[in-house]
Amino acid sequence: MVKAGYTLFEQMLVTGAQFLSNDTVAFVGFHWPMVMARIARRLQAPSVTIVYESGIVEDRLTSVFPTSPCDLTAAEGAIATLGSADALYSWLGSGRVDLTMLEAAVVDRFGNINTTAIGPYEHPKVRLPGSGGGTELSALGRGLLLVSASTNPRSYPDRVDYITSPGYFGGRSERTALGYPEETGPQHLINPLGIFGFDENGEMYPTKLHAGVTPEDVSASFSWPIRIGKNIEILPTPTKDQLVIVREELEYARQRLYTLPED
Repeated sequence: MVKAGYTLFEQMLVTGAQFLSNDTVAFVGFHWPMVMARIARRLQAPSVTIVYESGIVEDRLTSVFPTSPCDLTAAEGAIATLGSADALYSWLGSGRVDLTMLEAAVVDRFGNINTTAIGPYEHPKVRLPGSGGGTELSALGRGLLLVSASTNPRSYPDRVDYITSPGYFGGRSERTALGYPEETGPQHLINPLGIFGFDENGEMYPTKLHAGVTPEDVSASFSWPIRIGKNIEILPTPTKDQLVIVREELEYARQRLYTLPED
């Protein structure tokens, strides 16, 4: 969707990048979170510390766009190259991370993510790639920020067919009862429509919308009757300087064989 010379996908990347600052230690998952982190490093957070599930810890912009957290180009000038267990437990699980960014290709009203199977697990319609480190990120990560580039209601079912990465199950009390650490669980979801939060019961709702997005757009993008409050804050439109950086990074991503939404 194009608004005033830029796409809502481009604005989504700017919005997500704003969550990062120089003081942030962020655990960044695969795909669009990696793009947001590079954009943030070029815009306002050149010294942000990024931890990848491969064990790479970096505090500077690499000259080559990494295709994944396991791409060793991400280790260029890294301050540490550890192992996955160190990253997931010594950094993430120990609470040394302020912000956790995780892509949510299919996510339900309580922030549960499915990257395993569409349909019955034993005989699915589609077998998905699985967790990677997503289960640990959603189980242990503080400041969990979910990212989706989709506005298709198929990406937002009322309940996922399989919980790969846990949100609030059917409510916050369920997560607590199962013994997940305090201060974990989804805090926000960002998509091309704007920013979504999770209420006292763990249910998703819009908190800030991108300019030009209407309540009708929001309702049409979710498979349940999502609660939409009145007088929702409108996010500022991206500046020309921000869009230059976003488009440069998207071109780098394209060259590194990322599939972009407009493709």
